[in-house]
Amino acid sequence: MAASPPIVLVLGSANMDLVARVARIPKPGESLIGTSFITVPGGKGANQAVAAARLGALTHFAGCVGSDAFGGQLRASLTAAGADTTYLRSHLTEPTGTAIILVADDGSNSIVVTPSANFGLRPADVEALAPLFTGLDALLVQLEIPLDSVEAALDLARTHGVLSVLDAGPAQPVPQSLLRKADIVSPNETEAEAMTGIAVHSLDDALNAARRLRELGAREVVMKLGGRGALYVGEETIHMPGFRVRAVDTVAAGDAFTAALALRWKSGAREALRFANAAGALAVTRHGAQSAMPTLAEVESFLCAQPEAVA
Repeated sequence: MAASPPIVLVLGSANMDLVARVARIPKPGESLIGTSFITVPGGKGANQAVAAARLGALTHFAGCVGSDAFGGQLRASLTAAGADTTYLRSHLTEPTGTAIILVADDGSNSIVVTPSANFGLRPADVEALAPLFTGLDALLVQLEIPLDSVEAALDLARTHGVLSVLDAGPAQPVPQSLLRKADIVSPNETEAEAMTGIAVHSLDDALNAARRLRELGAREVVMKLGGRGALYVGEETIHMPGFRVRAVDTVAAGDAFTAALALRWKSGAREALRFANAAGALAVTRHGAQSAMPTLAEVESFLCAQPEAVA
């Protein structure tokens, strides 16, 4: 008998990404000629909801978009991926959030997010979701919505014994109250520096930053290290190397990683880290945000093709 799929709630942002391709990221004050421009459904929360749904989870998304064309497109993208949008509100006055993204030829990116309607998701809206928590396996939250709403969601997860994963992006100082309430805190190098003051340029730096986050109250830390893989610091310390792939676009790779991590966490840290690394690796081989999220079959096929795969 097949195991039941995990049930997750992703509470967070939904943005329309305005993406320009450039040869390289411009310097301050510099203008460059771009090679292409597209609009792509994004937002860290919506990206993670699409990723979770494609990885086989029964996924609910809670957030707030504008009552505009972008809002309708984001709702449709989530629905098409299989995510439930029952709890996605439409703001009456604020426009849908946007992210202006520059993607360089080497796959690196620079992003400016304007939250707009995303900040319409208030703690009262979160508290109204309490009945949903009785059946959840995991909660995923990020930092592109009001922090008091994030805290309200973490409180509900703790009350109902639901695994909570705090993706610490975008980079900003994070109150210790949030760090203490999340089961797993998962930053990338830049986000870890914003929270700890420790610049992460090496694996040793990442270890020091993760230990500092635990001193600040985080129970378990999973550092996203790009091509270097991922680092877990909790009851033990595990570095899981990344997979070698040709990166064409790193946008939303961390969101693919975070969703995959949450879905496999109950299988143990090592398996979850390897699975999450694979999801993130596949995402960087494709252009776009939500459109780059891999399916469960794709991740499993990718892992089976790796030399270290276990039968």
